[in-house]
Amino acid sequence: MAKLTDLTTLAKTSVGSADYFLVTNSTSGQSNKLTVASLFPSLVTTGTSSEDIWISVTNKNQLNFKGIKSGDTGLLTVATTSNNIVLTALEAGIDLSLCNNTTSDFSNGVDFTGTVTGECGVTSGGTGLSTIGKGAMFYASANDVVAATAAMSTHGQLLIGNATSGIPTVATLTAGSNVTITNAAGAITIAASLTTLAAILDMANYNIDLGTGWISADGSTDQGIKVTAAKAFVGVTANHHTTDTLNLSGGGIALGNDTAASIKINDTTSTTAGRNLTIKGGGSDNATAGDLHLKAGDAGSGNNNGGDLKIYGGNDYGAGTAGDVEIHAYNGDGSSVQSLSVVGGVAAPDVTVNAGNLVITAADKGIMHTNSGTVTQATNHATGVTINATSGVITLAAVALAATTNAEFVVTNSTVQTTSVILVTMQDENTVNNKQLACAIHTVADGAFTISIVNPHSATSTSATASKIHFLVINPN
Repeated sequence: MAKLTDLTTLAKTSVGSADYFLVTNSTSGQSNKLTVASLFPSLVTTGTSSEDIWISVTNKNQLNFKGIKSGDTGLLTVATTSNNIVLTALEAGIDLSLCNNTTSDFSNGVDFTGTVTGECGVTSGGTGLSTIGKGAMFYASANDVVAATAAMSTHGQLLIGNATSGIPTVATLTAGSNVTITNAAGAITIAASLTTLAAILDMANYNIDLGTGWISADGSTDQGIKVTAAKAFVGVTANHHTTDTLNLSGGGIALGNDTAASIKINDTTSTTAGRNLTIKGGGSDNATAGDLHLKAGDAGSGNNNGGDLKIYGGNDYGAGTAGDVEIHAYNGDGSSVQSLSVVGGVAAPDVTVNAGNLVITAADKGIMHTNSGTVTQATNHATGVTINATSGVITLAAVALAATTNAEFVVTNSTVQTTSVILVTMQDENTVNNKQLACAIHTVADGAFTISIVNPHSATSTSATASKIHFLVINPN
């Protein structure tokens, strides 16, 4: 065993998990090892959602703690007394105007259950009166104090303003034209017999009970507006339908042309899903059902444009997905089939034929691509080209191709996928008789494909005239 004086000094900051003390039990004589690192303290906060009161441990055994101070010394003081940290709230520093009595309930009012002497004046919130007679009413007198009227001893009496004296008068109401007033104990009944209005009728937020009657133009004919339970009808009796909330007959709905308008279901502000809105033509039991026509506005005169018909899917919000545009048709057995769709939520929505074919019936019509690309090969038939379009024309380099010779070049195209179907045709411009270039593709990958051209003639090169290759990319998705 080495002498203690011969050992290297180990700094406590360098103590690791492999450093041990030799410990011997004086009773049993058994020796054990003790991990040196376990003798140094560590700090752990055991509370949840709480603030640490310690900062760190320095040099293995120096514990560094945070101090405690007041954020507002006018409300709270911090002191040390007999080795205790004493927190003292200063009541004088509390501003009740900054407190919320609704939640804290620090002020419940004044207790009036005790004895109150004297009369409380008006300026203190009282009446200044020691007594008040039965049936009397309070009013403000000419001296700007509270006074009492004479007792209301007659049925139907009210306190009525008097501008002449400035003091209200106890009196009864006087009936006017088409009005009767009946006074009873604690009640005034006012009745009206009205045949013709002399001014606007203001319902003051009250309802009109029509019973089984109508609101009509002449008051004698059962036509106009009728309300039954939770339904309303506009029209004439002969066409009286009450199947829906609002029912119309004999015409359409015309909206003013002074501003943009809409027909919609109100939005919900809760987690309830929005409701569907259906607009449909009329059905029939024994005849052909009605069509549904959606038509934009017509230009009435002059050289003006007609309105566009625009169909939108619903807009999304946040991480949601925008709604689709779908066209459905019935298949003849009572089931509907989605035939056409435009999927929302993408920068450039695709039009998808979900069922059936895209049929073009006119002989002189077809599929048009108005943004085909063009590119010219630079040096020779092995020079790659870049053309980012799903269709286009590649003009080959104006060089000859030897007999029985093959040449290949890469077409870089961002629209191409590994699973793309690519159609190519050769527009041969060769001026040498009996020489005709051919082309094919191979090595289709994401973003590129290779075109191979060949001069199949056994002995003669082609001319140096530039030929062209037409291509069409068809993607599976």
